[in-house]
Amino acid sequence: MVIGITILKFDLNQNSMGEIEPEFKKMISELSLSQGDQDFNEIISLNDRFRLFYNHTTGIFMKKGRTVKNFIVGRLKESPYKCLSYYHQEVDESQYLIVGVFERDVEIELYESIFYHMTERITPVFQELVDANLRNFQVVDRIESKMRNELKFAIFQIDRLANLTKTQKIGLIFSTEERVECLKILREGPVSKSLLAQKIQTIKPNANIEIVLKPLIELNIVRRDWARGKVEKHTGKLKGEGEYLFLIKDVGLIRKPPSELIKDMKNNAYIGNQYMKELSKFYEDYDPLRQMVTESETLAQYLMDPDIYDFLALLETHSYPMKKIPNVLSEFTNVKYVLNKLDNDNIIKIIKDTAGRQWICLIAEIAPIIIFPEYLVNTINDRAILKIGGKRSAKYSPITREVALIGLELLENTYNDKIGL
Repeated sequence: MVIGITILKFDLNQNSMGEIEPEFKKMISELSLSQGDQDFNEIISLNDRFRLFYNHTTGIFMKKGRTVKNFIVGRLKESPYKCLSYYHQEVDESQYLIVGVFERDVEIELYESIFYHMTERITPVFQELVDANLRNFQVVDRIESKMRNELKFAIFQIDRLANLTKTQKIGLIFSTEERVECLKILREGPVSKSLLAQKIQTIKPNANIEIVLKPLIELNIVRRDWARGKVEKHTGKLKGEGEYLFLIKDVGLIRKPPSELIKDMKNNAYIGNQYMKELSKFYEDYDPLRQMVTESETLAQYLMDPDIYDFLALLETHSYPMKKIPNVLSEFTNVKYVLNKLDNDNIIKIIKDTAGRQWICLIAEIAPIIIFPEYLVNTINDRAILKIGGKRSAKYSPITREVALIGLELLENTYNDKIGL
């Protein structure tokens, strides 16, 4: 559960004698509705504020050769909470911290994207402050309202993501780079947990492998098992012992024609024929298997946005005139932006009727696809050299015969297993 989010400004407060008394001034704070009237000064101590500030300002992280924004995911030292923290310095050298605080048992990584997008929208407000007349009450009130609304919206979205459906959990797999990479590695056969953790941490330093794996384990896509290992005769060393991870189902996200809406369109005298033409035109060339990972990543973003997820569920059964869209989107959502994005990504179509009215129509219902990874049988055999003359994988290290047998047995035993969605 989210405790709240605060925006702090760091001031040196240098006096005429050159002495400084550094201070963090609270600009805006918002608590979750469930938190009552807690004081952020008690939630984030002064020492924790300086610690976060120091960690931010001692350097900026590099990721795959590009500079990334200065974010920290961690724990507070003097209160029992986790935190997401963002640091920003403006052209006038003013410095800000945005800190989100969460309960200790929360999977904080689930909410990183919401927090990051919030900071992207708040950064321009910091730029406004550089040139703003801070003696003008109306100007200050407008800027504070912008920041407060962004904090409220982020808390609202975080609260909505507290309970994911199984389809959304598949979306969660494709909404983070480290989980996509995890799935790619497991498609190449069994891997030790320790090795997988090392590979994932090259993408996201200090990534918690248990949290990365959680949706894959909960959906029964991946199984764990322990291998005893084998002592090598020529070295006397134990090889292959440890916990291993095995992919037993492969997953992705695809678009499918919305069957309930199609039934409704057959009786729609205004746009029924036009809609069916648009639907046929799109699916004539649609091949989700051509770029399954890219397609899944595109669709996942809509499953992980609570507002859009509810909106698309509504459109699965009925189309609506633009001026009569049901009020399911939150007050913080830019409806025009959402519609344009869905239209550009061919999730919806905006169709005009003979009277010139615009109708919002769902073209693509987002659905999970679950397959048995038959390809793994040959991959596992190849990597274990179970066959005479078998080739070792050039991309991934060989696996022991024991690990291979566990993997093949799991595939055989789970062949008929279904994932209820």
